[in-house]
Amino acid sequence: MRVYKELGLIILTALFVASCSSTGSQTVYTPGPTSAERQQMEQEEQALVEEQAQQEEQARRAEEERLALERERREAEEAARREAERQREMAARRAEEQARVVAEQQARIDALRAQIAANEAETERVEAANAVLRQAVAAAEELTDALASEEEKYNNTDPATGEPLDELATAHLQELAEEVENLNNQAESLLAQP
Repeated sequence: MRVYKELGLIILTALFVASCSSTGSQTVYTPGPTSAERQQMEQEEQALVEEQAQQEEQARRAEEERLALERERREAEEAARREAERQREMAARRAEEQARVVAEQQARIDALRAQIAANEAETERVEAANAVLRQAVAAAEELTDALASEEEKYNNTDPATGEPLDELATAHLQELAEEVENLNNQAESLLAQP
């Protein structure tokens, strides 16, 4: 029995070795997919193609949206830049206009100050001339009084000679006449100054 066991093991080993060596060289026939399997594979392939197309469409739309947002951002930045530039230009124009108005007002103020100074100088000159004229009037009145007094002397004469009894003050009359003349000349000179 022991021999049969050993013989059985030897045969089994030989069969095993033979079967292992023959499977590598044999072509195994495997039947192709059935029509239902083929149809399912085609549907799966179609589903994958459609899914890929959807993903590509989503990616394209996302890119378009990104580009549109980027364009809108650039346009908004450009609009903001233009508005800021417009505001700067308006501010510059306002500043120039204000500076022009201030310069005109300052020129007008300077002209008015010069006019006031000229008027004050004229007033001082006229007042000085008036003071001289008042002195001239006073001297003329004094001269008139002196002439009236001298005329009285002519009314009071010596009947024999016809000469006035009181001495005539011709030097005083001459002095008063010169004073009136000088004061008139001063007043005319003051009034003639620019």
